[in-house]
Amino acid sequence: MTEPPPLTPLTDQTLARLRKLMDGNGLALDKIELVETQEKIYDLEGITQLVPFCERHEGHYPGPPRGDDRTLVSDSATLQSEAQRRHQEFLAGRDWLPGAMNELKEAPAQGWGLDGAKITLREKSVILAAVETCPACQGRSMLTCEQCQGQGTVTCPQCHGSGQELCYNCAGSGQNPAHPGQPCVICNGRKYAACRFCRASGKLNCPTCQGRAGVVCPQCRGTGGATEEVILVCGVTINFRLSGEGLPSGLRRGLDRIGIANLAQGHADIQMLSEKRPEDTVPGASGTKPPEPSLIVHYAAKLPYADMKLRFRGGRAVLVSAFGKRGLLMGVPPYLDDALQPWREHLKRAAAGTEPLDGALKARAMRDALALELNGEGKPENLRRLYPAGLLPKTMQEIFTDMRRALNRMTLQARAGAAAGIGVAATGLLAAIFLSPLHAYLTNGWRWSAGLAFDFVLLAAIMSLGWVGLGVAVKLLLKRRFSGLKISLHHNAGHVGYGLLASIFIAWFAILFAAPVKPLWLLYLTGG
Repeated sequence: MTEPPPLTPLTDQTLARLRKLMDGNGLALDKIELVETQEKIYDLEGITQLVPFCERHEGHYPGPPRGDDRTLVSDSATLQSEAQRRHQEFLAGRDWLPGAMNELKEAPAQGWGLDGAKITLREKSVILAAVETCPACQGRSMLTCEQCQGQGTVTCPQCHGSGQELCYNCAGSGQNPAHPGQPCVICNGRKYAACRFCRASGKLNCPTCQGRAGVVCPQCRGTGGATEEVILVCGVTINFRLSGEGLPSGLRRGLDRIGIANLAQGHADIQMLSEKRPEDTVPGASGTKPPEPSLIVHYAAKLPYADMKLRFRGGRAVLVSAFGKRGLLMGVPPYLDDALQPWREHLKRAAAGTEPLDGALKARAMRDALALELNGEGKPENLRRLYPAGLLPKTMQEIFTDMRRALNRMTLQARAGAAAGIGVAATGLLAAIFLSPLHAYLTNGWRWSAGLAFDFVLLAAIMSLGWVGLGVAVKLLLKRRFSGLKISLHHNAGHVGYGLLASIFIAWFAILFAAPVKPLWLLYLTGG
């Protein structure tokens, strides 16, 4: 009894995809011939080691602790010893294992490929804080004012503490300046009067402390204390490595292209197998130390891969690889470049205006490129989504460039006619505004700068409407020509569009000088 042929789903899928790309593009389905295939599901082993870490960050700031999530201790010495104890206990113990495994299992693909990533365990992390009395002010929040030495007052600089100053009315003569020989009406002949600055007290409030006898402690900012914090951020570091023997070179290239961590995105079936804690070294063995606490997690990945020898259009066989469940293709030659060559030539002639576009659109790829271009998505990366293999990027760019030129040729006459009509309408509208009393009525009493801004905004609005109108005309033409396709309004109006804008501007400028009542800003700028 003969054995059934081996199953080759990836090979069959690859052939179906390549033939689908050929359909309608000038190649018969039998122009791809399978010469040989080697397809296999490879078993890859992933090994993740979880190693605990505990990062320590210290901080110091004035005032009480900033937050309710702090664990308070009595003083700075206790803070340091408690932080050291928790740090050592976390690294030496194994209490972190359940939490780390729960976090790992919640990660995409249960942590497959997460090399160098870190998992922070919130339940094992802590912020320790100790509040101590400010050493500068001893908790009083204030420092003795150096200027007044804690008195709150200073000697009056006007009377030097006597409470009396020379009489400001008689300048210390004791006589009335208005009636010499008579006593001064202010000091009554005593030559001195009560000091106006300190109101005869001989003292003034200290200008530094404003009479409070002290200043706010700059070290604690008036809080009387300071907080010292130690933040312990504890968790595990993920160290991942891939183990696989006898992997084909093409499969390794696929791994480099996709990235090991991305295999879980539909390329391979991945399963977490087991977790293992390294056992302590056997007691009594000389010169040995217990291993660092860690956790080893094993994964198994099943990755389909196929190496195929394919013959395109009767040529020599080439090696094509299909990688993973999604069948990522590698090594596919640009077989569609040559197959589309006749229609590419038709497209070039259409772009040059020597023949209609219809001849180029007999190929499906050309029709797809046309649909993208009309929808405003004429970029190679968009066509790449439809044709992931068989077309070079430069060929896609060439197709879009020629397609854009051909469409411009097709719409040239309609754009010119629409531009002429829009230009006449815009000129008529400008003439109706500036050659009649309407503009003078609207801008009556305005400053020249406001009138200038108004006129330029008006011109910009008319030019924008003209540009949009030209785009609508082009869209209607394309819609009538390609009724089944989605047409975007954002099409290049070309030199016709820029010519329309230039003609509107020139007409506006000529109308301004022909206007019976010229705008004030024009007279201001021309010196008229």
